[in-house]
Amino acid sequence: MRSRTLCSLAIPLLVAALAVSCRSKPPAAASTDDHPDGVSSVPPAAERDPDLAATDLPLAGAVKEVKFKTLAKEADDKTKGLMRLKVFSQEGTVDLSDNARWEVWKPGSDPEEQKAEMGSYATREEAVPPGTWDIRVLYDEGDVCKVNGWIRNVNIETGKLWKGEALIAAPMQYVRLFATLDGDDLAGNARIEVFKAGTDQEEFHPITSFWTTQKQAIAAGSYDLRLTYEKDKIKAKGAVKAFAVGTNHGVQKKTVALAKIK
Repeated sequence: MRSRTLCSLAIPLLVAALAVSCRSKPPAAASTDDHPDGVSSVPPAAERDPDLAATDLPLAGAVKEVKFKTLAKEADDKTKGLMRLKVFSQEGTVDLSDNARWEVWKPGSDPEEQKAEMGSYATREEAVPPGTWDIRVLYDEGDVCKVNGWIRNVNIETGKLWKGEALIAAPMQYVRLFATLDGDDLAGNARIEVFKAGTDQEEFHPITSFWTTQKQAIAAGSYDLRLTYEKDKIKAKGAVKAFAVGTNHGVQKKTVALAKIK
């Protein structure tokens, strides 16, 4: 009898406790994060070799300055020399070597007509046949962030390493956009299309596209951005006109509020 009475009292107490717990639970926080506009980070100037000497080799295209020195160092193939070339930005001397390559060309070659003798990623040390060559430098971080230029008359000697650093004009920023709808963060579900500022978007295709929260490399300039969102039968759109991309290789952030399409 006493056991039955305790059980009958325990059940209402448990239900009451659960009701209080549910009432005291705070409402779910809004998914919107704070994404302050502007440049959030700029890489520091990279260290460069102080022992390299400026050169008067002819330059063309994006290459604006070259420093180098020649060191005695045998290649595995005794009939060849060696070459290593690091690449930096002209603006702030940011190290671009991870996204740069170099190619060896016969002097005076036309890339539209001939092919390179060989190529390598920047910073890698590669064996190169001895002789005088034109070196083509290529920097590439996607559809709208690439340049190339030339270092003419580079002399490669058997048993020696040509160690150089090239400064190239490659002004750009990484762009990271965030989209919101009715105050809620849409995370990476909105698509961004990039047009040169003033482009007729009905007549021309975007020059590139990416998703919100992705970090996209874009060359310096002015662009029109078109944002679209479609999920769970909800459609929304937004736009940014004359979006200015700078030159300092930093990360630029911007939050864009979208509007529902009825």
